[in-house]
Amino acid sequence: MPKNNTHFCAKWFHKLDDTKHPCSRWLKQGKTPCTFLCIVCNEEKSCKNGGWSDVYKHSQRPKHLQRLKDIIESGQLIITTTSSSLQVNISHECVLTLDEKVTRAEAYWAMATAKLGLSYNSSQYIQELFCQMFPDSIVAKKFSLKPRKLSYILSHGTGRYFTQVMLNDLMKAPGFTLIFDETIVVGVRKQLDLHFRYWCERKQ
Repeated sequence: MPKNNTHFCAKWFHKLDDTKHPCSRWLKQGKTPCTFLCIVCNEEKSCKNGGWSDVYKHSQRPKHLQRLKDIIESGQLIITTTSSSLQVNISHECVLTLDEKVTRAEAYWAMATAKLGLSYNSSQYIQELFCQMFPDSIVAKKFSLKPRKLSYILSHGTGRYFTQVMLNDLMKAPGFTLIFDETIVVGVRKQLDLHFRYWCERKQ
């Protein structure tokens, strides 16, 4: 005889998680009756087999606990109480861990370096400058972007993304012009730069 699946129960909002706080801080019902959504981890999990035990096990995961700690400390998680229920509000910004925020800051600076034409060596001691400018910022203290790392981020990280964006635009454009600089002297070796000139619908 088939086993009945356990459905999500609203009473779980008031149960305590592994931090001894109500699960309503991060718990929501999933898209189906037998799933729950963790708004901290941005994951939808099944509770059809274990019910509440599945929810509680998720609250014990180190990844969940670390993310919950990060967003509480950053003020992204706001809890408001009413006479009948608990409501959880999270800012529209994606919930990020500290390491992810540091990576994002490093990517921003790498892209700014490329856009402004700055030297890679200009980032050699930028972390010390940021710490002086923003002494209360944990992200500034963990920021680390030496020239070699900056080059790697641009070539293997953001470079691939923007190349794909450009290719997608080229496929939609009615036409484009390929611009390049070449030399007719066989013995001369130089960098070959290719430029595309086209009409972008996204930026019209």
